[in-house]
Amino acid sequence: MKTSLAIVLVLVCFSLAYSTSAQDASSVITAENIHQLHSVNHINFADWQSQAGKIENGWFTMNADGSRLAVLNRVGGVVIGDDKGQVIDHYSIPGSDNLPTSVLDVAFRMNNSAVVSAHVEGGAYYVAYRNYDAHQTEYFRFDTADVPLRIWETGSVWLEVSPADYTRGRYVQNLTPAVSNTLRTNAILPSDALHELPSGPENDPDAFLRIGRIDAPFAITVTQSFLVKRWNLQTGEVTSTAQLNELPGAGALSTDGRYFAWRDGQSKNLHLLDFESGKDRLITSLQGSYIPFLLLNSSASVIIGINVALKPVVVAWDTTTGEQVDLGEYRSCDRQPDMVRLSHDSTTLVIGCNQGLDIWRVSP
Repeated sequence: MKTSLAIVLVLVCFSLAYSTSAQDASSVITAENIHQLHSVNHINFADWQSQAGKIENGWFTMNADGSRLAVLNRVGGVVIGDDKGQVIDHYSIPGSDNLPTSVLDVAFRMNNSAVVSAHVEGGAYYVAYRNYDAHQTEYFRFDTADVPLRIWETGSVWLEVSPADYTRGRYVQNLTPAVSNTLRTNAILPSDALHELPSGPENDPDAFLRIGRIDAPFAITVTQSFLVKRWNLQTGEVTSTAQLNELPGAGALSTDGRYFAWRDGQSKNLHLLDFESGKDRLITSLQGSYIPFLLLNSSASVIIGINVALKPVVVAWDTTTGEQVDLGEYRSCDRQPDMVRLSHDSTTLVIGCNQGLDIWRVSP
């Protein structure tokens, strides 16, 4: 009897633990649950000031599931916090005058324990690796007036760089230093750890427009004849093309790069392009409602618009039915959002403004 009771208790405890774990896991945002997408937490920058300095801009980046977020303070520091509103770490990179350099971009590493960041001062830029759990930094200095515009990580670090010499085209760098146990600062990379190639989209003579806010390694350009090209920045190659009937004004890619949600420059209509089939579908008429931030979930079943018609609202559209779902207002801000992102796993929507971050997830 005691043995049977013990087995039952073990099974009950396992069931409760599994149930709690399942509840803690965030749901992927889809057309089926989009009505349950709500704001679940506000992170106020004022609450972080005593630990991490003053933060006045809502620019941010986050890890794959939105559980870690990085923002910038006003004195050149990167501040890392969690989705509950706790400051985890903050750091800056000193320049030649020992003052903090300016941060240009930050990205979370795939192993989820560190970030990489690009910093600049006059005549040089820096690439930093920061283990935010151990509070340790390793960084490298590049003595050049070239400016890194974006940084991302795929096991090694990549940058897209704008050259100071206007006769030279924009280029992509791949850095493969092994992060050592003995931390290096202001180190010079060995020549075999630095590889460069031309930026495909920026050196394409046919490119008329490059769509903004497309996450690397993807890039999207459009020709004057409305041919859309999808690029891989890490190879400099076009990976797919599709013909449209007009010029996109803004857009968003699904995480696998297959689908491209876009609106035209006059905000007449909202479309969804399938690069695999080459087919473009009209989702809904926008009737001139300007959408500065467009997002597309991983399955391309729902398009999300932020600040639609310049109102502080979140709106979604089912890409199969065209149904519009009004999800309500985001947190009060003194201006339009500075940044809006959907996590790579499509579980977390974050809206950033000067007051702080608004985190949205699917919840009953």
